[in-house]
Amino acid sequence: MAVCPRCQQKLGLFDWSQNCPHCGVNMRFYHFEETFYREAKMAELSAAKVSIKIKRLKGALIGGALPVARLAVLLLPLLSVLIPVLHFRLILPFTDRTYALNGIGLYNAFSDGTLSFVFSMADDPAGGTVFRALRNVLFAEVGAAVLGLLVFVLTILCFLSIRKMSVLLCVVSALGMADSAAVLITALRFCAFTGTLSDPVLNGSMSFGAAVTFLTFAVVFVLNLLVAVKGVAIEYGEGDLERAEIAKKIKSGELRLEDLPQPIVETSETRAIEEEIRKQREKLEKKPDNSEDADRKESTV
Repeated sequence: MAVCPRCQQKLGLFDWSQNCPHCGVNMRFYHFEETFYREAKMAELSAAKVSIKIKRLKGALIGGALPVARLAVLLLPLLSVLIPVLHFRLILPFTDRTYALNGIGLYNAFSDGTLSFVFSMADDPAGGTVFRALRNVLFAEVGAAVLGLLVFVLTILCFLSIRKMSVLLCVVSALGMADSAAVLITALRFCAFTGTLSDPVLNGSMSFGAAVTFLTFAVVFVLNLLVAVKGVAIEYGEGDLERAEIAKKIKSGELRLEDLPQPIVETSETRAIEEEIRKQREKLEKKPDNSEDADRKESTV
């Protein structure tokens, strides 16, 4: 149920008039000036916060040569997982298939049940050594894919904190380089082990996917390290940072919105607007004088 803003009396269902039936005040325009200035101050602070976020987003993604280069390579670690690390051949009495150990090859092996067969054979304590070697490569390759996805997501979210997110990306890319090295080592061990078997069920041949993945993570690491060290220069609008600090103090209770002037922060733009308002007021104040002079001339004539 609505109430009158002045007398706090409840309004009936059929009290449609803009005047309160109890005290007679015009409810639509009651405290209109105070409400207008309050909303103007809130709009000023909100616009400053939005402007700062947009500036940070542009600075994190395209705010210089280093952010642009970082944005250009954000997909490379994830795409490098599509390059085969090795090719393995599964030789069974009724099947003989060859798979590329990359993103597409893993999907094909998963869809036809080969991966479940490899993992089940890896649990065999007697003859599952070669399958365990292949399983280690698979685990390391999945880890590289996950870290590549993290690089993509964290690069997009760099506007939250450019320096902190750059440091976090350095950590993730360093882990990616270590994981790529693990992929290479485990792949080499698997291929070397299959070469020693007289009657192999699995056979493997190396490819260059792990080396490419290592290089892409290294590029991401170097670029983010440079961004973390040098930083990104962001040009904020005049007074926006001061407005953002005032908004924080209002939220924490240190300041009251009603105690602040309007505009809250004076800038060259607000001063130009105030000057234009002053000129228009002077013109309006002069018009009645001119009309009175004209009336006096007509009366004398």
